[in-house]
Amino acid sequence: MPTPEKEALTLEPWQAGIGLAMVVLIAGVAMFTAWDRMHNSALETVVTPTAVGDMHFVPEPKGEKGPLALKYQGRQLDMVSESKLRDSRLIRVGSDDSGVYTIYRPEDEKLIPKDHFLMKIKTNEFMEVSSE
Repeated sequence: MPTPEKEALTLEPWQAGIGLAMVVLIAGVAMFTAWDRMHNSALETVVTPTAVGDMHFVPEPKGEKGPLALKYQGRQLDMVSESKLRDSRLIRVGSDDSGVYTIYRPEDEKLIPKDHFLMKIKTNEFMEVSSE
């Protein structure tokens, strides 16, 4: 009868190959997981082209109409009127030259003239602006 001191642990070559393959597989999964977590923000970016969730409100001018202290594509913006539209009905077309406020157009192009835009002053409230 063999004694525990005399027993030797032996591995067959195929057993060593399976063990090494398992170690390589686990290391590969761990490296991919680390890479995925580092690039998570770039991989899971959500872009909403509507005004929903935009919290950059333009300060209302003191009068009913008049120039704003904002420019779009190098041209001064003037307030034309106020509009109550749903945030989900507007499409983002750009931002003012400072990059702080977003400029929108309605999905239905017939609602405002072609050279007019909308800027958000409150939730579901916008001011119509013109760059002429």
